[in-house]
Amino acid sequence: MKLFLKILLVLFIIYLAAVAVSTYLGNQEIKTLIEEGVLTSDYTQLELAMLCEKLDVEVIFFGCLIGGVW
Repeated sequence: MKLFLKILLVLFIIYLAAVAVSTYLGNQEIKTLIEEGVLTSDYTQLELAMLCEKLDVEVIFFGCLIGGVW
């Protein structure tokens, strides 16, 4: 039982780390798009969705994921 709880705790920590990393990457992608003038600083989810449809998925994957488009 203790082993099961330890494994569960390790998996939970890995999950939290993955969420933190993907959130950071998504925010950085959106920040870069704002700095490049592709998005305005007060962008809406609809604008981000239209951008995600036009751009290559590899370019803004985490930004679309974190922004709530997918």
